[in-house]
Amino acid sequence: MPDQVNVSFLLAGEPPTNIAAWRASPPPFLADYKRVDESYESLVYEANVTTTFTKVATFGMGKTLYRMTFTFRSDPANPALTRVTALGQAPEDAVFAMSAWADDNAPS
Repeated sequence: MPDQVNVSFLLAGEPPTNIAAWRASPPPFLADYKRVDESYESLVYEANVTTTFTKVATFGMGKTLYRMTFTFRSDPANPALTRVTALGQAPEDAVFAMSAWADDNAPS
């Protein structure tokens, strides 16, 4: 599937702090996504990317949903950092925005 995402990046701070920050205000690359689930170490977001063709072809009954799961764990090499693993589907522009955001927020 062309829109598959399986990446990881580092953030400063411990996992609970980063999860709380994302709950309060998700990063801008998730603007089209809505949080639909969570656990003690992950947040799940979903976006409706149904095309007009799909809506017409299925008489309004079909949907295309993209789901992204972000798992937050302490980095084994440095427990003061959080390794975020993203797994799911996202359009190419969202993947580029996520990459740019991760670069801008990488620990120094």
